[in-house]
Amino acid sequence: MGPSQTPPPSQPGQPGASPRAAGLRRRRRRSGFTLIEAALTTVIVGTGVLSIVAAQQAYHRKNDWSQKVGTAVLLANELRELTLSLPVYDPLNGTATLGPRSDQTTVASYDDVCDFAGAVTSGVGAGLTFNPPINALRQPISNMAGWSQQIKVANVLPDNIGSTFTQPLGTTDLVRVTVTINYTNPNNNQTMTLLTTSWVVGK
Repeated sequence: MGPSQTPPPSQPGQPGASPRAAGLRRRRRRSGFTLIEAALTTVIVGTGVLSIVAAQQAYHRKNDWSQKVGTAVLLANELRELTLSLPVYDPLNGTATLGPRSDQTTVASYDDVCDFAGAVTSGVGAGLTFNPPINALRQPISNMAGWSQQIKVANVLPDNIGSTFTQPLGTTDLVRVTVTINYTNPNNNQTMTLLTTSWVVGK
């Protein structure tokens, strides 16, 4: 046999390298985040934040809308309470006077439902608009800028009160009162209709 020779020490990454050296090398490579991992984390967190902001904005919009609709219902009920206590036609002249008389210049002097029809032409009332809105005592409601109540009155047939067709004023004993509540946004001057409701009043 020839003289014995000692093999050179193995280098890391080469065959014959010690397991400990290889493990240290792997741990060094796995420490920290890669650029792709950091980018994905940023995208995920950003998407979550945007979703929360969008959900909060949607909540505020729906909450604002529900508050406005609730106010519109209250304003419509004020007119309903006012008209339900009145006779349909003028207590003195009956159907001979449709709409407010010449001496009835304000809502405080209205004494029948047909007065709320406004000026009547060929049996059709032009309707009235209260801005600011009024309450059941016929008084203007303060701090209601932008809100308005529109009211129209028309006759309906006793056997078909649910029909959309109406009759000329003074031709039947039943009238349908229709109230529309509008709100004008002071920020953009856009007017939205929040509620339209109607009810029937009998003679």
